[in-house]
Amino acid sequence: MDEIGYSVDGHIASVQLLRPEKLNAMTDEMYRAIGDAFKEADADPQVRCVVISGSGRAFTSGHDLLEFGERQAWKPWTGERFDNGLETAKPVLAAINGYCLAGGLELALYCDIRICDTTAQFGCPEPRWGILHGYGALRTPGLVGTSDAMRLLLTGEFIDAAEALRIGLVSQVVEPSELMATANDMAAKIAVNSPLAIRLTKELARRGRDMSLADGLRLYQEYSRLAFSSDDAREGTRAFAERRDPEYQG
Repeated sequence: MDEIGYSVDGHIASVQLLRPEKLNAMTDEMYRAIGDAFKEADADPQVRCVVISGSGRAFTSGHDLLEFGERQAWKPWTGERFDNGLETAKPVLAAINGYCLAGGLELALYCDIRICDTTAQFGCPEPRWGILHGYGALRTPGLVGTSDAMRLLLTGEFIDAAEALRIGLVSQVVEPSELMATANDMAAKIAVNSPLAIRLTKELARRGRDMSLADGLRLYQEYSRLAFSSDDAREGTRAFAERRDPEYQG
């Protein structure tokens, strides 16, 4: 669709929200298209990392509230959208500028790494509208701690880039002119590593956060066997011995 851009350059897929006149407010169709873009990147063996960004003055201001008067009847959970269970095996980075609110913050929370510029503002204003910040309520406490999460979730107030960095909501703050270059540089650093090791590491980190340490270590043992027996592992150790850059095939 015209409101979501998707392209691949080398091993990096770029997803961009293209509704700047509405601060990239997302329609239901855009939610589905973002999920489709993530699935396309996951299925493409060339892609090793995904960067998502917004156009214009915002990352995204969230779900387009004008659609809320047209809610559909309840449907069974499907996991087709980023905010309702869709999983992406490959790393996803968010390059955040301007407003990152409501469903837009949920999109950022879905990503593995969040980088923002100094114009960024974050918030969960849904309680002001009588609705729930659902996916974000489930994810935020584990990322920033219960107290800071509840402050965001219950007050609806916005925080700036510096405060987002302080509480750990983002990992880096840069000047606006440096945002995309910084995000793409980080994606490139990920993309030169073993694709299999990266996917297994992401899986271990995401599954392990809800496990006991003992169960997490058992899962690690299984994934470690896969990694050590792979062509990537053989290429990586051989390249190290030969003092050259590895040429991974994933």
